[in-house]
Amino acid sequence: MAPSRKGRHGTGIARPLRRFPCRRAAWACWIAFLCVFQPEEGFPQVRLPAESVAEFERALAHFRAGSYEAALQEIEPLGSRYPDAAEIQHLLAIILDLNRRPEEANRHFRRAVELQPRSVGFRTNFGASLMRLGQALEAERQFRHALELEPNHPTASFNLGTTLLQQGRPEDALPWLEKALSIQPDVFQNAYQLAYCRFLLGRYEAADTLLRRLAGVAESRAEVRFLQALTDRALGRADRTDEIMRAISPMLNGQPEMEFQAALLLLNQDLAAPSEELLRSVVGQLPASYPAHFHLAVAQERLGKLPEAVRTARAALALEETSEAHLLLADLLESQGQPLEAVTHFQRAVALDPTSEHYFALGYEFLSHWNWEAAAQVFSEGLERVPDSWNLWIGAGAAALGLTRYEEATRAFLKAVGLRPEEMMGFHLLSQAFDRSEQSFEDALLSFRQLLERDPMNPLARYFEALATFRQASRSGDFSQVANRVDTLAELTREDPRYLEAQLLMSEIQFELQNWPAAVEALHQAVRLDPDHVLAHYRLGLALQRTGKRQEARQMLQRYRELKDREDRTIGERVAVTTRFIVDLKKDGRRR
Repeated sequence: MAPSRKGRHGTGIARPLRRFPCRRAAWACWIAFLCVFQPEEGFPQVRLPAESVAEFERALAHFRAGSYEAALQEIEPLGSRYPDAAEIQHLLAIILDLNRRPEEANRHFRRAVELQPRSVGFRTNFGASLMRLGQALEAERQFRHALELEPNHPTASFNLGTTLLQQGRPEDALPWLEKALSIQPDVFQNAYQLAYCRFLLGRYEAADTLLRRLAGVAESRAEVRFLQALTDRALGRADRTDEIMRAISPMLNGQPEMEFQAALLLLNQDLAAPSEELLRSVVGQLPASYPAHFHLAVAQERLGKLPEAVRTARAALALEETSEAHLLLADLLESQGQPLEAVTHFQRAVALDPTSEHYFALGYEFLSHWNWEAAAQVFSEGLERVPDSWNLWIGAGAAALGLTRYEEATRAFLKAVGLRPEEMMGFHLLSQAFDRSEQSFEDALLSFRQLLERDPMNPLARYFEALATFRQASRSGDFSQVANRVDTLAELTREDPRYLEAQLLMSEIQFELQNWPAAVEALHQAVRLDPDHVLAHYRLGLALQRTGKRQEARQMLQRYRELKDREDRTIGERVAVTTRFIVDLKKDGRRR
């Protein structure tokens, strides 16, 4: 099946652009508040062993004075002697963390939670420790558990919002960050992180409102100045990004969490070059950070550094296996002409996270290599899980078109336009299938006419209704309504002289009505818009013959034959590549 021609209003199917930082958009600085040791209200305090009280109080005093090394010297022996004292384990964990020993700290936070599973403070700090180690999913579970125990705990709400940002879920993070700010409106990090979340969601005005509340601390807080500069840029006020970067770079140096947050904000605004520079620094300082590697690969992809991006994406997967990393690596491999390995990563993404997006990505990979049967199977499996997915119905219809199952394709596209009547792609694809459908033809006609009723000024709605009316007339032989549609198409081409589809349809109607001069005029315009359009050259040659312009007709038909031969060779090569791809894929599957 040859690819359909596309003019200005092209009807091709394309994989939606995935903007990865919007899915795992904000590891940010972990910004988790470590709760100072205190008994949780409402729960009985576990008594310390009598012989440990004095040492514990000395350690606590050093901790409160900021003497963390001295505090560690006091508390570490206690932790070894009393592994079942929750308060000792908890304070030891906090002090270890402040002494830059996060893995050891995490073990003691875990032990404290095991000893006091209903302590909100212990769970919140354990979750914060997990966040610092990059274990976002486990951290999320701890924060949710803490909020089940105490729904209005501000720190747990804040940290849950932050870890949801780490997982690329700013929509989910937003209500938790709003809740934290509503409980503690004067806490800087609550306001800043909420502004950050709003920025990532494209809610620039709302972000700006919060940032103005923080204007008093902007001079001393590099992140506030930077976020305000990017917000101004997004709102069209001024682009001071380079100026701000030069000013705050010294403040960011040696703070990988802050460098990472700045890098993501830059990436969010498609400023990939400075983002990559910061992310390289973060990866150098935090070589075990999955988010840093992942986003560095995204930045490298945007800069066209594909071999580097592949290596970085592989490094991210070695640190943590996620569906998003498999998708990113699959896209990179496909762009480098390695479809076999790309498919394995698309498949793994589906296995890890069987969402409609991931099924569509895998199915599209098969579509792009003309493996219609495999694509149809993928979309069918996806629709069993997500029966109301617009993307999957679009994909299923495209696969059915490839298999020349026009009835099935028409039904799939009708389902898609029913789910999202505002999306024109569904109508575009439906227009390519419905004329060869018997059972669903009338339903398709109705959908085009309903579209025009809903939006009578929409040029696409007017075009589709004219197309549907002409196809109906061709079936019935009653062309009484077609003349009005010629007027509609003529008006569309006056409004937009480059509207190729309208020119082609008008020429087809005039050809059917044997109005040869009008057909020649429309076809001349069509071939000017698309000099390689095979069918337009063929029809123009025939129409010129009917008007007696035989020499011009011969030239046009010769041009048609040249274009047709070239198209046939291209299709032949494409089918050969597709066949090799399918055969190799089967071999690769046997090896595994």
